Amino acid sequence: MILIPQVPLGESVPPNTKYAVSVSLPTWEDNVDYEKGDPRVVNRMVSGYPRFFIAMPIQALVANVKDRFALPNETAMLFPSQACADRCVQFIYDQAPKQQGANSYALPHQGQVRVVQHVVEPINKQAAALDTMGSVLKSAVTIYCVLFPEDLFPLAKQYWQHTGDGISARLADYCLNIARINEEYESATSPYTAVNGASAARRGSKSGYSRGSVAQGLPSVDAALEADTYLEERFGRNFDLKYAAEMKEALRRRIADAMGEHSRADGADAGASKAVGLSSDDVYIVATGMSAVFHSHQALLKVRQGKSICFGFPYTDTLKILQKFGPGAYFLGHGEGDDYLELEQILERHHQENDPILAIFTECPSNPLLKTADLPRLRALANKYNAALVVDETLGSIANVDALSWADAVVSSLTKVFSGDSNVMAGSIVLNPGQPFYGSLKASFGALYEDLLWCEDAIFLERNSRDFMYRVSRINDNALAVVELLRASDKVDQVNYPKYTTPECYARIQRSGPDAGFGGLLSVVFHGGEEASKAFYNHLLCCKGPSLGTNFTLASPYTILAHFTELEWAAQYGVRADLVRVSVGLEPRPQLLAMFQSALDAIPAPASQ
Repeated sequence: MILIPQVPLGESVPPNTKYAVSVSLPTWEDNVDYEKGDPRVVNRMVSGYPRFFIAMPIQALVANVKDRFALPNETAMLFPSQACADRCVQFIYDQAPKQQGANSYALPHQGQVRVVQHVVEPINKQAAALDTMGSVLKSAVTIYCVLFPEDLFPLAKQYWQHTGDGISARLADYCLNIARINEEYESATSPYTAVNGASAARRGSKSGYSRGSVAQGLPSVDAALEADTYLEERFGRNFDLKYAAEMKEALRRRIADAMGEHSRADGADAGASKAVGLSSDDVYIVATGMSAVFHSHQALLKVRQGKSICFGFPYTDTLKILQKFGPGAYFLGHGEGDDYLELEQILERHHQENDPILAIFTECPSNPLLKTADLPRLRALANKYNAALVVDETLGSIANVDALSWADAVVSSLTKVFSGDSNVMAGSIVLNPGQPFYGSLKASFGALYEDLLWCEDAIFLERNSRDFMYRVSRINDNALAVVELLRASDKVDQVNYPKYTTPECYARIQRSGPDAGFGGLLSVVFHGGEEASKAFYNHLLCCKGPSLGTNFTLASPYTILAHFTELEWAAQYGVRADLVRVSVGLEPRPQLLAMFQSALDAIPAPASQ
């Protein structure tokens, strides 16, 4: 892989990728202005991370749903199941009074937030069979539309962002393609109405969706279908979509097999339990990485009610899930030192009050500081106080770390390095048959789990992940080389990377295989503060935008994007506003190192020099 040239502001990352899960924000100022909602940035965006940016096919489908079902001044969120939609409704009613002080909206009355079930299917299946994607467009699909007053959009968007439960862009396109077939078949008005400037103007700008036309930046449906079919099917890289169920089983087996390789539980610390008997039936594929966190928490709440503990500074939505859904959570944001003592004190206090803590959630390593918790110590405390231990190993990757030997459940974002191509969203939950909560979690997932990964997304994920072990090994080596280059610079204040950040804890869970390394993610801060970070970031000639774990190098001013409205709060846990996060890719190492050295050279020397 060669270095991808810097992508223009607002374009998809990777370039020319219809379902890309990142967007180009090439300068520090672009990121700040994005967070401020500056039209200079927002109006140029044709893509974005899907839990934050509603993809354009979904915006187009929302517009069609509104034309069919919405009352004046209403908008909609679209979900793949009744349960997801019902949870969104409940979230809006629960959160509206809690957040009203920070927002200007009227509290919704009973029935004002509602769900409409919408079945989408070709009117003429013979016409569908002759379509470019005819092998796909024969089956009906049901979309669950949550309709609500437009001023409640921020609350609905929170649910969409935190849970990852919304429909995927590929599913939205499936529905739009059926609409196209129906429109061609009928000469009269169809259930779908094409979006145009007049209808957009009529609805006004309060819907919370794109400020411009939702069709802006989208190719024609015919052209997009033909291009997708030609590139992804005629070259044989993907299976036909009728094999989606088989591909999901292949994904579950691939994950289960990787979990069993080079386990650290063989003769390891007390409390470790190698997942003997682990099978694909213990792997649950969900729509996004945050869905994995959310549904693990939901499954535990079905076992029993109780507060959770978030140990260490996590990705932003993990903490929001634990705080907003269920009884709440404690946050121990440093994830080291005295936090272990406070953790045990909280567990003991709740034990004495006969109100046991439900679960401990942690990331190994954490995002963005790359700290690793002492999992054997957390496991011992979880056993002592009858709490579950849930570990997010997204940054470490199952190729590098064995978190499952200590965890009741391991969650991961398959969107990241497992896929690598940055064009599909998915997540996984893996249960450990050897840990205490296995039986109760298995029963909870039996009652609650829904297979909501859209078939086309499953096909792409299966294709992308066939070589993930090989890619992780190469990325490990590239990232370590970049880390050593940065650590050698007198302009660098600190590099966060598992080899040097809580290394003794990482060593306890690092796999024993020859290719196991420290992952592809690092973060860095400079002696010159924000001005040095800006110079470095603006001169770093790689892709720049949200997400991580991509096959190509991807950088972002992480704290600006994730914590713009709470920078002081993040700083007290060591997450500085001037931090730059880098996900290292597969590019040739000499090119990578030259690129990073050039960015370092762009940082002005201190005045004393």
